[in-house]
Amino acid sequence: MHKFWRKRYFQYLVAFLGAFFLFLLPKWERNKKDTPSPRFLAGDSLSCIVFIKNSIAAKGYTLGYVYALFNNLDQSQMCYTEIQPQENYFASWVKLATGKTDILVINAQRDTVPGIFQDEVVSSIPINPSEDILVVEKSNYQLIQVFNHWFTYFKHTPEYKSLSSNFFRSYKSMDNATGTINGKHLSPYDNIIRENSRILGWDWHLLASLIYQESKFKAGVSSRRGAIGLMQIKEAVAKKYGIDDIYNPSENIKAGTLHLNRLQKMYRKMGADSLNACKIAIAAYNCGEGRMSDCMALARQEGKNPLLWNDIKETIPLMKDEEYYNSPAVKYGRFKGKETLKYVEEIEKRYLKYKETAP
Repeated sequence: MHKFWRKRYFQYLVAFLGAFFLFLLPKWERNKKDTPSPRFLAGDSLSCIVFIKNSIAAKGYTLGYVYALFNNLDQSQMCYTEIQPQENYFASWVKLATGKTDILVINAQRDTVPGIFQDEVVSSIPINPSEDILVVEKSNYQLIQVFNHWFTYFKHTPEYKSLSSNFFRSYKSMDNATGTINGKHLSPYDNIIRENSRILGWDWHLLASLIYQESKFKAGVSSRRGAIGLMQIKEAVAKKYGIDDIYNPSENIKAGTLHLNRLQKMYRKMGADSLNACKIAIAAYNCGEGRMSDCMALARQEGKNPLLWNDIKETIPLMKDEEYYNSPAVKYGRFKGKETLKYVEEIEKRYLKYKETAP
């Protein structure tokens, strides 16, 4: 063959092979993304600390997202991860360094690695748009490699798309009971709230309004009195309903709902109709059933109906006066009650707003 034609033939062959490779590359990449991640962690039990600050404004939805993300990891890898929220930053690092936890979740932008640990740890790729990352000891670097491999695959699945949309869309669920809201979604936990509202026989918007009142939908918030999570439930109360992990959004809402349901049933058995039993239960969720028992007893003493919320509501302001809180009807002493009255009122107002805007 003439040198000229051999040269042209070689050029055509190279061009053809290049075009053929470019044609196949997208399909190869797509197949690569669709290949399930190997189950390197099958049978393992992991411990993960999520650093949270004790402020409603600071927590965002990170904790709820981490629970949901590791739930997907556990299902995919056939392992089990225990989430441990921690408010003391240095204590979190000490637990990682001493092997009391396997993973620490921090924010790459806001949280600084303490100097004594900087050369002892490795981190994952960012796990969300907020740039939260996983940190492990260097000796455990293979765990990060497995996670990165799994997460890279998971990010291309419909499950991740749904998860990401749920936690990182914009929510405007009102800073107060008289504000306005935009959009059909109230929180990342709407589906969980819908499911649990059936236990109470409530419109889900009402339960959502109560949860916002308690925590502004921030799963990591805790109070000085030991109330924790979305529904500000105490650990001892949750245990009565067989629930241990009250930082877990799903478990927290379930515990709070079961407690509300018990209160509501109790007032129904006393003779209150469904509407009044609901309102009295909401008030008792805030002030405690002992306080509510005092309020109802004083209402009865004052010639009012203790099974009507409006009558109880008129009696509560009296309980800050010595003449009334020292009466035989009152067992728990002085009660200002202003917070409880505001609590019920704001939940009701917000509920009506939620009902108008979110389907």
